[in-house]
Amino acid sequence: MGQDAPPATDIWLVQLKSTVSGSYQVSNYKKITENPSYDNQPFFVPSLNSILYVSDKNSNQTDIYQFDLATGNSKRVLNTEYYKEYSPMISYDGKLISCISIEPDGTSQRFWQFPFSAGIGKPLFPDVTDVGYYCWLDEELVSFIRIGKASNTNLTLAIGNISSGTMDKLDELAGRCIQKSRSHDLMYYVKKYDSLDWKIRCYDFKRNVYKGEIQLPVGHEDFTIGPNDVIWLSSNGKILEASLQNPQWKTVLDFTSLPFKNFYRLVYSPDFNMLALVTYEGKKP
Repeated sequence: MGQDAPPATDIWLVQLKSTVSGSYQVSNYKKITENPSYDNQPFFVPSLNSILYVSDKNSNQTDIYQFDLATGNSKRVLNTEYYKEYSPMISYDGKLISCISIEPDGTSQRFWQFPFSAGIGKPLFPDVTDVGYYCWLDEELVSFIRIGKASNTNLTLAIGNISSGTMDKLDELAGRCIQKSRSHDLMYYVKKYDSLDWKIRCYDFKRNVYKGEIQLPVGHEDFTIGPNDVIWLSSNGKILEASLQNPQWKTVLDFTSLPFKNFYRLVYSPDFNMLALVTYEGKKP
């Protein structure tokens, strides 16, 4: 993220249904973007029955768009002339759009908030200019992946406090994916001990304690959190499942015969009935 050119990607919406045996089946699917270059980073917004995502619409500018799940239409909701936006989310109180904004110098990356109905935004933690990814933890705390200025491979995990304006380092050698539990004060993130030894770590951010780790298959790190903190991981056209209680990965869905088999990012909808998948062309981003 940042200095590299965005890859050619698209977003697919997959409708799921559970069976009496507890497994999952695909009931429907469709591609929701039609752009030859970059469409990525989907985020479900239940209150608006929509998905936020980033698109460059075949230009050098990335802006934030909203896909309406009812109508199937997309519209641009954030358009800044000289800034490139990534990682759209809704703030914890549901009133604002948050994102990472790459500034005109091409290197400064700050965490911004904007009114959803358009208007002037502002950076939070304005002195921090190297944030790449983030996750809301509660109304005050946000976890960040900081990319640093020297290398995009040496990532640091930090937790920022909006009220105090402080940002404290928690871990290093982090991956790009961080997720909050749907029902507990837990944060899941990737720790890359070396080129092959990657684990998902679980951290209780209220009590400041680690709850455990799950070994990742080599080369895979993109995951989403499902019901009861089950983790779904993308792996070679399949979705694998594991948890702290059952850390052995098992295949729950196989998309290798479907047109969206080359995917890496995935996001569970809050009602667990849908998945948004990001597909790619060529080498996995």
